[in-house]
Amino acid sequence: MKTHNASIFVAIIIAITGCDDERNQKEKNKLASLIVDSMKTVDGGRYQMGDFGPLVGEKLPFSPDKDNKPLHWVDLASFKMTKNRITWREFNLWLSITGQDSNKYYKKISNRKVEGKYDERMFKYIGDAYPAVANWSDASLFCSWVGGVLGRKVSLPTEAQWEYAARSRGQFRQFANSDNVYDLSVPDSKLNFTHDHAPVGTFPPNPLGLYDMMGNGHDWVSDWYAEDYYQHSPEKDPHGPVSGSEKVVRGYLGSMFGLYNITRGSNKPETESPGYGFRCVEN
Repeated sequence: MKTHNASIFVAIIIAITGCDDERNQKEKNKLASLIVDSMKTVDGGRYQMGDFGPLVGEKLPFSPDKDNKPLHWVDLASFKMTKNRITWREFNLWLSITGQDSNKYYKKISNRKVEGKYDERMFKYIGDAYPAVANWSDASLFCSWVGGVLGRKVSLPTEAQWEYAARSRGQFRQFANSDNVYDLSVPDSKLNFTHDHAPVGTFPPNPLGLYDMMGNGHDWVSDWYAEDYYQHSPEKDPHGPVSGSEKVVRGYLGSMFGLYNITRGSNKPETESPGYGFRCVEN
């Protein structure tokens, strides 16, 4: 009798475990599919990457920086890119599904909210629809996890892919917003991008249908950073140096007079600070 009862108990445990596994797999597929389905196709092509200021307008460099020079040809295969930065809802759901705790940045703001040390504005920035803040490792793992669930090649974009997409397939567009215009006389409430933070999709996308390629934070990309990389970058699908101490960050980082937004920056991979978000690509 005891043996029979034990067998029933084991069978129940197996059934429950099986249901949990099936439910977890459904959650994984749902999130991964949501990310991939949100991607926009970016047809490949050849373009001149870097500070193209000497070729347009007043024929002057957009910035004094040395690391975005020389202008060099890059030839990219087609890829797809998430139209928005990954949101807190998506990022936190991934952490939950994979059995991880909230990241340090999210905890810091959440805890200070409880302690009354942060104003409502700061707490708003960790709302579900706002871009998630992540360190480079978590950003990279998120994208590769999406690919692993669906059996696809998903990753952070390369730096070359990011700039090509921001410039709407490598056009000489100084700004990655909807109309390539930054009118300094217009108040922030009328701009078609934000200097601050906003829910993803609040402002019009660039011509490729990609949102917040200008403003609302910036993006980690897959490449290691080297100041002289542009001097010897391969033309076909460059992936950056093989190693380094910092990762490249692309987006509206602030630049000379604030008049060029396709800016190149870098930081330690463990950085988890305001504005450090990411998006994924499928190759």
